[in-house]
Amino acid sequence: MVFAPKYAYIADMSKKRITIKPKANSRNKAQEAKVYPSTYTKRGVEYFCYMVRGWKEDGKWQRKQFTDQAKAEAYAHSVNINLRNEGQQRMLVHTSMSEEQVNQAEKAYRTLGDTYSMDDVVEFFLKHNRPPEFTITILDGMKLYVDEKEREGVRTTTLKKTKMILKAFADATDNQLIHKVTEADIKSYLNSRRAKDGISAAKKKTFNNHRNELSSFFKWAGKTDLSTNRPWTFNNPIDNIPAFSNKRVAEQRPDIATSSPEITRELLSYVMTYKGGRLAKWFALAYFTGIRPSTDEGELVKFSRREAELINMTTSTIMLPANMTKTKDSRQVTISENLRLWLEAYEGMPIAPVNLKNDYAHVRKKFNLQSDETRHSFISYHVALNRSIGDTALESGNTESIIKKHYLSHHSQEDGAQFFSIVPNIDKGEATFSADVVCTDSNLKAI
Repeated sequence: MVFAPKYAYIADMSKKRITIKPKANSRNKAQEAKVYPSTYTKRGVEYFCYMVRGWKEDGKWQRKQFTDQAKAEAYAHSVNINLRNEGQQRMLVHTSMSEEQVNQAEKAYRTLGDTYSMDDVVEFFLKHNRPPEFTITILDGMKLYVDEKEREGVRTTTLKKTKMILKAFADATDNQLIHKVTEADIKSYLNSRRAKDGISAAKKKTFNNHRNELSSFFKWAGKTDLSTNRPWTFNNPIDNIPAFSNKRVAEQRPDIATSSPEITRELLSYVMTYKGGRLAKWFALAYFTGIRPSTDEGELVKFSRREAELINMTTSTIMLPANMTKTKDSRQVTISENLRLWLEAYEGMPIAPVNLKNDYAHVRKKFNLQSDETRHSFISYHVALNRSIGDTALESGNTESIIKKHYLSHHSQEDGAQFFSIVPNIDKGEATFSADVVCTDSNLKAI
């Protein structure tokens, strides 16, 4: 049997050391497992037993019942050995902690077991429970975040998406304080995103968009800024949540949608008669320049406000300044011969008339136009007709690798010639194919 010295320890916090001194009533002696004869009653019958008691675990008195005296005494003997060994170990550890603090630490280690280390637990707790000097909820933080982005000149459509995502996340977390948001909260939100049918999981691109938007917000929230009392948090809970690779996202991307030359002609014929031709100029520019046609502060809407200074009929060019394009890079588009006829036919009419959004939605629905189908058509037919990836990339504002990967070989050169031969016939009130405005390198004219 191992016996521990009969000493107790007292922590001297001011000197940061342990002072060992004798103690009349040793703690380990006070806590000693002993065997006591006892009785208990069960269903009206009294039974004899041996009760082992007299020691504490986690601050609570313990006891155990046996019917056999030898087993009770053996159990008490093992308990007392553990108590004495524990006492001996305590005497050998030098610490500045009080006895209460030591007891709390030991209890924490017993509770954690081998699952987590104390360092892991402390680090996690401080990340998610240590409040900064100024605390704020997600929605209140979002307002300041969006205001700053708006001052920086971020597009209205981008800000709209940012607010939508942050508000959805705030709703999913009961508008939690920013510094209390955990990685588990983020994962739960991202995995709960659904497709438009409300049932299927959202696409990987949607997952990435939401993840990246939240990551940018929390990264901003963690920066020091006196005007907004930041930092509001000491960590970005998204750091360990990976985004899907471009390859995985591309697996779910739909095929590029383009309008056939005949469908394009039919659509342009329709808009020539729809409400006095108010959308003819819009669709002619969308199809034959590839300018992004979003009605919500997109490129074509911004372009319409500066049409007079940006369209140069003498040099047959259209300029798109950097502050107008999605990529923030300026670009120049050549006015094709058929587009020149459209611009001349509808000279003086606004590109983006009043009630544009509703009228544009009507035409899209009628002809089942997909997102950016007019732009995809321009790029596909331009590279098919001119056989130049570089020229098409410059005029569309894409990279050559994007043109090669997504638009090359969609249509023949003859298709391209036919597409760029669509002109307005004002007398007939319809769009027609003209053999006089375009030809291929092989001198093939559109029919």
